[in-house]
Amino acid sequence: MDPRPANARKRIYLLSAALYLVLWLAELASKLFAIRLEYASDVVQSSLMAKIGEAVRLCGLDAALYVLTLVLIYLLFAGLNGHYAALLAERLVRLRPWLARYAPGLALLVVHGTFLVAVYMMNTALYPASDLAIGAGGGLESPGRGPVLKTAATILLGLFLLGFFILSARYARRGARTVSFVLWIGLLIAPLDPAYLVGRLWPRKAASANAGPNIILIGLDSLNPRHTGYAGYPLPITPNLDAFLKENVVFADCYTPIARTFPAWYSILTGQYPRTSGVRLNLIKRKNIRSAGQGLGHILTGMGYSTSHFTDEVRFSNITKDEGFGHLRHPPMGVKDFLFGSFHDFSLTNVFFNNPLGYRIFPFLDVNRAVAHLYDGRYFLNDVVSSIAKLRRERRFFLAVHLCIAHWPYVHASPRDLGRRPGADPLMPLYDSAVSKVDGQFRRIIEALKANGLYDDSLLVVFSDHGESAEGHGSDLRDLAQNRVLLAWKPPGPPVHREVPVLSRTIDIAPTVLDFLGEDPRRFPFDGLSLKPWITGTEDPAAEGPGSVIMETEFSLDTPGGIGLSLQSLIEQGSKFYEFDRAGLITVRDDFHDILVRRRNRAILTPDWMLAYDILVRSGRESARISLFDVRRDPECRKDMSAERPDVVGDLLGRLRDHYGDELDDIMVRRR
Repeated sequence: MDPRPANARKRIYLLSAALYLVLWLAELASKLFAIRLEYASDVVQSSLMAKIGEAVRLCGLDAALYVLTLVLIYLLFAGLNGHYAALLAERLVRLRPWLARYAPGLALLVVHGTFLVAVYMMNTALYPASDLAIGAGGGLESPGRGPVLKTAATILLGLFLLGFFILSARYARRGARTVSFVLWIGLLIAPLDPAYLVGRLWPRKAASANAGPNIILIGLDSLNPRHTGYAGYPLPITPNLDAFLKENVVFADCYTPIARTFPAWYSILTGQYPRTSGVRLNLIKRKNIRSAGQGLGHILTGMGYSTSHFTDEVRFSNITKDEGFGHLRHPPMGVKDFLFGSFHDFSLTNVFFNNPLGYRIFPFLDVNRAVAHLYDGRYFLNDVVSSIAKLRRERRFFLAVHLCIAHWPYVHASPRDLGRRPGADPLMPLYDSAVSKVDGQFRRIIEALKANGLYDDSLLVVFSDHGESAEGHGSDLRDLAQNRVLLAWKPPGPPVHREVPVLSRTIDIAPTVLDFLGEDPRRFPFDGLSLKPWITGTEDPAAEGPGSVIMETEFSLDTPGGIGLSLQSLIEQGSKFYEFDRAGLITVRDDFHDILVRRRNRAILTPDWMLAYDILVRSGRESARISLFDVRRDPECRKDMSAERPDVVGDLLGRLRDHYGDELDDIMVRRR
């Protein structure tokens, strides 16, 4: 028996393994270099090393398993493609014996070269924000570039696999052929989400037990209502949301009391101001929450509702079962989500394992918008749609869905350049692309509700938890776009369009829901009021609605959106304020909680005026600066009117002090 073919095959496998290990090391070095550039200053690098050291001590074993898994995946492809190259080399030698000396090298070059070119083209087409994308640089995808690249990569990879299947079917040993076929078929089927497809193609037909009325909250994170076609935005980024708004009741002047995700959602669920609930920060410790057990989830559970909460981001939205939800569909929460999610960017895992199969191997990827450069929301919406079908079995249900792609940093798997039009915000093209993506997700939810007969008999509330501007959110109360939100209602029954101009607040959502269910909102510890009279058109013509909203910032950082949004934010600023517990959860340190609450800015807004109460810190001393703005004539809050209207200042400042009590004591007040 001639040992030369066996030796050649062995060399091919070894060279393939070496090639893919070098590839992985090169991609690893590229990622480390990108991180070094991102954290270029000496102060940041020092903080980075300290925080990484703390994180590694906390999840060192998980980090080692993560690296080992990556290496094994690259070796898996080395084996599959090494097997292909060995088969090709043997066929070349049989067909052209004079190529015997060059066949292994030629086969290696053709097989690995073709495969890696196809993979990098596909990675660029699917994930232009990836550091490994060819010529993309993490920005917007040019119109047409992605589809062209994807088509070319699909054709190239298809030809590659066709050759592999033909060679393997004809010449490979049965065992090797079976294993390689099973692996490749599994890798190719996984992105299709087979479990979801089976459920769609062969749904379980069962009579609906649903009697309603159901309560459905759809939160579109960071949506600035001005960036909708309904409000006249020139880019066609929200056709599905626009159609919904044109059929239902829209509150045109609604505000959140705090433009931070978790406190904003907590205010929505409890109907309370942050001052009342104690939820003033995104990553607050549970012991500081004063309204535990008082949210809509708890109330509706007590009324016989099944309760579910879906979100694709938990780094700044710490909703748990403590909020009264019986079912949660969330990404993993904690430091592993921060570290692995921010670091994970490798060509083979991006292309072949960013799907439900990959979620089993890399749990931090599971429906996780925080892994921004790889996330498109498709599998998360598959889960939401599948769960909506199952809700037919429930007599009544409370469903809350929180869609987060439009949140800072706005990057997602396939950001598109939507072009430029007069009136579109030139500073927010990436945000507009993300809003367009969310609109598609919204369409799928509405279609699923209608397809399952759950739309008509449900009370549906569509809102944004906070707004967004070019400056971000939660940092400047004068920038009203940060706190102005979308709020629209579809009561049970046929749709009726109405636009309500009265000032309203997100804390009015919970009282309104219970009012629709026949409960007296005054029996509950709400700060908000019911908006039902304005929704049904039965309001007193002389009624002014809630009349005012009290707002506060969290604390201002350089990155829009603040801490809890990115690894960079965590390291640059949050390392001072945040800590890991033993379970890996990130929370505000006890010794910083009170000072972060005290040093926030506050304001009270009425239909005519806004009084801003800014905390200034100079040399460790705190003082308050008061400003007054005529928001009807000066909506950008540029001219301070406090000297001209001391009567308004006295009234609004008194109401602000009544609300905040001793929080504003012992702070010297200064006027401009």
